[in-house]
Amino acid sequence: MMTRPLGPTMLLLALALTVFLAAPAAAQRNWETYRSQLTALRPRESFQFRVSFAEIQVRSWRLVVDGGLDRCDLNVLRLRDESLLYFKTDESRHEVLVPWGRGEEIIVVVTNRDRQANFTIALQGPPRDQVHAAYGYHVNRALEAFAAGRRLEAEANCRSALLADPRDGVAKVLLAGFLRDGQYLDQASALVQEALADSLPGDMRSLALDLRADLRRLRAPLPLPVRQGLEESERELAAGRPAAALAACGALLDSELEYDAPARAALLTAKGRALAGLERNFEAIDAFTQALALWRDRGDAAVVYFHMGRLYAAMDNPAQAEGAYAMALQNGLPSGLALQAREALKELHERLPATVR
Repeated sequence: MMTRPLGPTMLLLALALTVFLAAPAAAQRNWETYRSQLTALRPRESFQFRVSFAEIQVRSWRLVVDGGLDRCDLNVLRLRDESLLYFKTDESRHEVLVPWGRGEEIIVVVTNRDRQANFTIALQGPPRDQVHAAYGYHVNRALEAFAAGRRLEAEANCRSALLADPRDGVAKVLLAGFLRDGQYLDQASALVQEALADSLPGDMRSLALDLRADLRRLRAPLPLPVRQGLEESERELAAGRPAAALAACGALLDSELEYDAPARAALLTAKGRALAGLERNFEAIDAFTQALALWRDRGDAAVVYFHMGRLYAAMDNPAQAEGAYAMALQNGLPSGLALQAREALKELHERLPATVR
């Protein structure tokens, strides 16, 4: 799998958020009241009610309980996981930001203090003409986190959404965008295909289709001469003829043909492997280093680090080899190579002096 250089960071997700994302509740300034009621309570009397997503279909909203000069206690319980969102006593005004999403429901309990009092209870959300599509609880948190610049938290919330519901297509599309930006293109492509196979809201389906087209462009196949040269080089290496393998990829690198970064990176990786087979170790390291500078996909870079680890180990440089293998695993090796890398790391760890570890 090969790639071309990425465009602007998170281009598709940024577009989606520009079109579909409301401001996080914590930053909301212009609240509109969706429902309000005045409740009279006797001393120490409690009033309990529920709020479901069907009543206020937004990503986050605010619950306000105002007694003026009178005070009350307030409990807000999220039913899905029985977590306590809010609990304060003896306040004249309570304001609770409620993270929200499809299927959510809360129980609210207002308890009066020591004298007869009236309390205004209001459900407030963004202005109705600014309401954006609301999704599941974790997806809404991901969108809010991303809008606030907390990218890792946003990605973690997408993963939480999929743990809670493996069929959450919106979470798959958003996570695919994060993976695309992180250059995990194979994983991103798989998630987009899964999402498109299920039912998606219209806005997210459009985003998924755009993301799929972008990933196809990034993963476009190498030019035919490069593919043929790499196949020949691979055959020669498998046959134990590294000099012939070097000639196959070297001829393409030295030709006057112009190749993009992924094609040159693939040829330089093959050249490094051939040079390693000829024990021209420092030339091989140079070729691998050039390839790493050109690769834009972590999976491809992982393979280069794997071959560098093998080369450093052959050069009896266990510290460098361990570092290269660790980078290979961190970037996402194919399962077969990952197993080899872990075995090599285990062996290297046993060889490394304790002061080097």
